[in-house]
Amino acid sequence: LVHRRKNNDVNMYYLFQTVQTIMKHNRSCSGLQLVCDPLLKEKSFGIAEGRLVQDVREMAEAAGQSFPGFTPPKGETQEQVTQRVKEFLEKTFQQIGAEHWCDRGEEDETSSSSNPLSTSPAEGRADEGVRGFPVHALVITHGAHMCMAVRFLVEELGCSLPPGSDKEHVFALSPNTGLSRFLLTVRRAEGRFALSAIRCVFVHRKGGAFKSRS
Repeated sequence: LVHRRKNNDVNMYYLFQTVQTIMKHNRSCSGLQLVCDPLLKEKSFGIAEGRLVQDVREMAEAAGQSFPGFTPPKGETQEQVTQRVKEFLEKTFQQIGAEHWCDRGEEDETSSSSNPLSTSPAEGRADEGVRGFPVHALVITHGAHMCMAVRFLVEELGCSLPPGSDKEHVFALSPNTGLSRFLLTVRRAEGRFALSAIRCVFVHRKGGAFKSRS
């Protein structure tokens, strides 16, 4: 795949393929709406596009920079990826709010969930940390994009982390099919939906995307 006809086409194809596999092996996914959003495409690595991760690491070291923060020539910067993350979250908040807020009634206009974020999760279960939450969204993206997304959630949105979390692990590249879970509460103000609280249940759980089949 070094000589790709269109990097973005292949990029999104991998995401779509992963989603199809998850939906095929999880009965709870029946009837779910599938949306492909180019805002979730992988970071562009410029002249390093299509090369091994180790190759990019070596390029970063040669340039005296760290990985995955390194931007190869003609590649996408961290700021550009973070902007896509912001746009995706904003779009998702408005879409989910418009589709589901009317189901909650007018008496609750500050939270998307009647279950407080302090609820203790049942560790290891497929529904860990999400019991009582009325709206779930599974977001699938690539490693470098995910890395920037997690950093944005923690550093800019103030997402709280599980006790004993190691920042180096949290901000590292997620393993293939790794799963991270975040609980978000939104509020409605002046006709729009905005984040009011966010908490991380777990991050980069290996093989998580394909473990649950119930």
